[in-house]
Parts: sequence; structure tokens; C-alpha cells
Amino acid sequence: MTRRPQIDPIALADKGRNTVLAILALICLFVALIAIFPYRTGNTPALIGLLYMVFFIACTMLSLLALRRQISIGRQHWTSDGTRVELIAPPVLIWAELGTLSLLAFSSIVGIIVQVLGPRGAWMIPLGLSTMGVIGLYYLFPVIRPGCGTRMRISLSNNGVELTRINGRKEIIPWQAHPRLTGVYQGHAVIAIKDHEDLRYPIGYLPLSMRQFERLLGTFSRSTRLRAKLSGPEALNTVLAVLEPTEEELTDGSWTWYSSGTTAKNLQ
Repeated sequence: MTRRPQIDPIALADKGRNTVLAILALICLFVALIAIFPYRTGNTPALIGLLYMVFFIACTMLSLLALRRQISIGRQHWTSDGTRVELIAPPVLIWAELGTLSLLAFSSIVGIIVQVLGPRGAWMIPLGLSTMGVIGLYYLFPVIRPGCGTRMRISLSNNGVELTRINGRKEIIPWQAHPRLTGVYQGHAVIAIKDHEDLRYPIGYLPLSMRQFERLLGTFSRSTRLRAKLSGPEALNTVLAVLEPTEEELTDGSWTWYSSGTTAKNLQ
């Protein structure tokens, strides 16, 4: 009996980003076609609601294209001050994340407007918009707090890794806890930590592929020799060498760094 190859959830998350973009494009086209009917019948409120959906989906696609572009030039986002190496998110991704969430949350207002102005009994479009708005508010409220819009994302030192969210909240994990990426769930990286509950870190607009993130945590949690380099002059080059895409990542359609002519090697 032939044994099926085991599916790597981390690689699947990387390869699935183009699929998400394609699905959004199809949904956008489908909603745009539906909008023809209220346009022909003169149902202006329904037309406004559907056009807002098209606008939101189109903006989401543009934000993902911006993410793909920033991932491809990801080497530029890493810096070192001699004591640690840091990943700094570019401003365009801050605006992309906050803008997308704000537009999603505003759907509830549009839904109310469509409900008030539309004919009695027309509930499907307002309900859809209101549902989108509730989802948007659920994700937007935790973001809006002091420190919102911080560009720091990942900070590496010889002691551990510090993960920062867009709202400024920090998670510090010592290397002795052996953090490792085990999967991706609902836009969050699931990180296993020794003797602790799994940590979920949002990666929707992180300018890094998931396999790069997996290598980053796995390599430095295992190698004391490489960790020692994080506080020296070779720190930045060491991290960039670990993150260098493999041949598979460069050829399977994943969103990753553009080719530099080299591929990731086992530095241990």
C-alpha cells in the first residue's frame, strides 16, 4: 500500500496565498455582476451596498499585493544595532492592515444605511454588510490602543525572540523555551513553547513567508553558536543567511524574497 506524503501545513500556508488572492478576485467579479440587477431596477440602496462590497474586496486585494511586494524585498526590512537584529514593517503595510480593518468595520454603517433607505423586507444585503462590520470591529478594537501602528515586528537577541503586534503588545520568548512554528490558524502563526501554552501571533501583514519564520525560530532555538552571533558584527548577515529562500520556495509560487543567487543552507 502506497503511503501518501505528509502535507506540511507551513508550506501549504505559503502556497495558499495566491489561491486566496484568486478567490477574492472571483468573489469581487461575482458581486460586481450581481450589482447589475439593482442598477437596472433602480434599487439605489442595494446598489450602494453591493458596490461597497466590491470596493472593500478590491482594497483587500490591493493590500495583499502590497504585502507580496514587501515580502519580495524583505531583506530591506531587517536591521541590526550590534546587540540585536530587528524586522521593521514598512509604513505601507501598517496602512494596509489598519485600512482594511477600518473598511471592514465601516461595513456595519453602510448596512444600516442600506436597511433604512431600502425597500421593506430587503434584508440580505444589509445583513451581509452588518456581519462584515461585526467581524471588522472584532479585529479592529484590540488594535486601537496606545502604541497602535508600531512598525516593530520581530527582534532577535542571544537571549530570545521578541514578537510585537501592530498594537504594540509584545511577547518575549527565551530561546531555552525552544519556540517552533507548528502551523497557521485564522491568520495567526501557532508557536509551540516548551512548558507553556501555544502562542498565536498575527501574521496577516508580516513581511515574511511562513517557512522563513519557521526556519528563523527553529535555527536559533537549536544553535547556541548562531545565537552568540546575534550580538556581534555578523548578526545581520547571519539572520539573512538563515532566511534566504530555498530552491523550492523560489519555484513553487510562494510569496518570498526575490532570488539573490544563493539559497538557504544549514548553518549549524
